[in-house]
Amino acid sequence: MEALAELRAVTDGVTYGELAALRRRLWADEDDAYRWFGQYLPAPERRNAIEAGFEERIRAALARQGALRRWAQELRAEIAPVLPLARLLDRQPALDYPVIAPNVSAWRVLARFGGVFQVDHGWAAVPDLPTAVATTRDAIAALGEALRAEAPAEVFARRGFSLTDEELVGWLAHCGYRVTEHELHQPRRTLHRAVERISPGRRTTRGPTATDLVAELLAQAGKPLHLDELLRRMDRSYSRGPLYNRLNADSRFVRVAPSTFALESWHIEPYAERGGSSTENAVRLIETEGRPLHLDEIRARLTRPITREGLRNALNATDRLVRVAPSTYDVRRSG
Repeated sequence: MEALAELRAVTDGVTYGELAALRRRLWADEDDAYRWFGQYLPAPERRNAIEAGFEERIRAALARQGALRRWAQELRAEIAPVLPLARLLDRQPALDYPVIAPNVSAWRVLARFGGVFQVDHGWAAVPDLPTAVATTRDAIAALGEALRAEAPAEVFARRGFSLTDEELVGWLAHCGYRVTEHELHQPRRTLHRAVERISPGRRTTRGPTATDLVAELLAQAGKPLHLDELLRRMDRSYSRGPLYNRLNADSRFVRVAPSTFALESWHIEPYAERGGSSTENAVRLIETEGRPLHLDEIRARLTRPITREGLRNALNATDRLVRVAPSTYDVRRSG
């Protein structure tokens, strides 16, 4: 392929030392990949110079009249505004061809240094992901502004989205909306917003968690609500104590009065309760001791009474602590 030959004319000159620096951006979507390269990275100023020089050479090659430039234009037209990376690679297998030995694919060079498209979380977008998300939200806003209710699939198709129903559901979830494939073809005025959890990986097939529902209720109310009021408004029955502990441990919420919660994003001054929460006191105890503490040891040293199960739920729910042994907790260390 002539376009790949033009790209290889630039990439073939990359040395092993330069590749160690370039991999930081080439593999930016895989946090755990090639971590061992960190020990070979040059000084920051040298690394930045290597990246800048390589990017300049790639963009110069793309700017020249030729097969590479035409291919880049073809790719942009095919992707815009967004396409799953897997489908793009299936339709354009040359993108997966290694252009830097041993395994740096062409798409990584074009996306990370050529600015042809952007890749993040398995999606390829033109010109970038934020623009594709903005286009998506504009399309959703158009649903509510139309003279009659329309099927979302039709609205997105008119705006250039060439996604299958399954892909569109996945893309909308990435943008913060929840919809089924069936609902895509039903006349609607809007789409439901999905509440972002602190730990998305823990979501189960049972739907929103209790804390998700609380976040949604607070967003709808637009003001702080007492725990009892939240429990009355929830569509399922929840135990008061465990929910109270989970809200205290979740960084999305802040307690602004006794048993009264607001969204942290509202930036309301927290309630300065004497002694702090059980979770805060547990963190303080562990930091003071400088070692992990067992659940029973923590509970015995708290000044306010709390059930064993209630304390366990609170400690398991917070992201400030990590369980290092059965019922034994330590402060989570950054990095």
